[in-house]
Amino acid sequence: MPLNQSNDSEKPCLVETSKGFSVSYKNKLLYSKYDPKKSILQIINSLHLLEGTLILCLSPALWYGLEELLKSLPAKCFILGIEQDPLLYEFSSKRLQELTKGQNIPVKMISPEELNEFSEIFSGLKKSDLKIPAIHSFKRAIPIEMSGGVLFSKDFYNNFSLTTENIIASFWKNRITLVKMGRVYSRNLFHNLAKLPNSILFQDFTKKVECPIIVIGAGQSAESTINFLKAGNSHKYYILAVDAALPALRKNGIEPDGVVALECQLAIEKAYIGGISENTVLFADITSRPHVTEIAKNVCFFATRFSNATFFDSLSKEMFFPMTLPPLGSVGPAAVLIALYLKKSSNVPVFVTGLDFSFSLGATHMRGVPAHLQRLCSTTRLKPVANYDAAFKPGAVAITGKNGDKIITDTALHGYAENFTSAFKAIPSLFDIGETGLPLGIQTACLQNISGDFLTTKDFIQTENQKNKKYITKILSFLEEEERALNRLKELLMFGKDVQSCSCTIEEELEQILKNREYLYLHFPDGYDCDIGNISFLKRIRTEIDFFIKDIKKGIAKLS
Repeated sequence: MPLNQSNDSEKPCLVETSKGFSVSYKNKLLYSKYDPKKSILQIINSLHLLEGTLILCLSPALWYGLEELLKSLPAKCFILGIEQDPLLYEFSSKRLQELTKGQNIPVKMISPEELNEFSEIFSGLKKSDLKIPAIHSFKRAIPIEMSGGVLFSKDFYNNFSLTTENIIASFWKNRITLVKMGRVYSRNLFHNLAKLPNSILFQDFTKKVECPIIVIGAGQSAESTINFLKAGNSHKYYILAVDAALPALRKNGIEPDGVVALECQLAIEKAYIGGISENTVLFADITSRPHVTEIAKNVCFFATRFSNATFFDSLSKEMFFPMTLPPLGSVGPAAVLIALYLKKSSNVPVFVTGLDFSFSLGATHMRGVPAHLQRLCSTTRLKPVANYDAAFKPGAVAITGKNGDKIITDTALHGYAENFTSAFKAIPSLFDIGETGLPLGIQTACLQNISGDFLTTKDFIQTENQKNKKYITKILSFLEEEERALNRLKELLMFGKDVQSCSCTIEEELEQILKNREYLYLHFPDGYDCDIGNISFLKRIRTEIDFFIKDIKKGIAKLS
């Protein structure tokens, strides 16, 4: 295939060698001057490709090895050419067009402009005309350095490859979570929607707290902070606790100003035995356990985006829907994010304790929290109070903590810590006062030493529980529309072509209804795709409809 040589020294140009062409660019040869193809062919021949692999061809230049790569390509694989340099991109694109002219093969070149938005597009967070398979088509990504052009931006290519691999891994981790919990999230959401009119707007709390804020988790490092607050200092701070820490605080005579609820399952209700003070505000996720939101007098809802679903996007645009926060993995980071919204100015410090993301041998939480109380209740001669089992479970590893002591963490906890660091490392007014645990990537401080610098009078935030009453009609209208849509869907699935049809076919109407209501199938193992041609998929949809109609009717009755 003919290749045009260039004499322009500022552009990539071909250099003839004894065994083919190399490329000269920026005074460097991108391939060997002796045998340009040898190195890349050795790499490709050594690959063991699996089905569902996204192959990242970094700086492909002349695309040497593409033919061999295509011959060994398993099913559901795709080749993506990555080139950051605009001139090399233009050079590689022309070469790819020559090689693939008239052929329908799974290869695409990404422009430098598209690379800047690739993460959002590939994750499904942003719509684009970029025609590559959906993320659920892939199980993994592998990078291949196709030429010496990688050396011009080595860090970029390494970061791009790692980010792409992490996006795919995160997608499947989230899928596992949604398979287990997606149905509970969706059902809790509909239960809590009916409670929005009697809740307090999140906006009523933003930028209202003038005194220092302490965020208290359920880790062991919180014990020293609780002792400090118990010694007559609790009135100086706005105390925001995760719900699991609530019993330990109450046991020590401390009533927090705010409690954050994220958990959607029954087990968390143990933390609320004894109720919540009338002066405490429950900051509850819209998908949190519905019974918990009935216990508190003052409830302020927020929403965590648990899925990139159309129905959630549509709901988030409704005027009655609470403020949407990004998912941070666990209740502790969510509490820190809420604290940052609460503080009145950038000068108000936020202190973090009990977010250890680790534990010591025999103790997974601080004393007084539900996990510890449960251990006390179930202890026997053969099962001691000390929980040594946790230190030996699969994935548990012993490491050195921030105070130099040996601590134990696992894959999940370490991932939460990394997410925390990524989200909050650039916040100047955020301080870690926990004495044990994993480093959080934020400033460390000793509460006893710096507390006097920020003392102000703590005033309770005055709120009005009636502010959301105006949303009753809007929420009622939304629920009634959902009920009509689900009843229509039920009718279509039960009677098929015997049902009076609209201007479109039954298949088109089914797809139109289902595409906007992923909550019906979000928890299916194959719930990432609305496959109306799959009879098994439709049968499973049919079994879900009655559950959600029941939930919606309860909400309508409550609002009416």
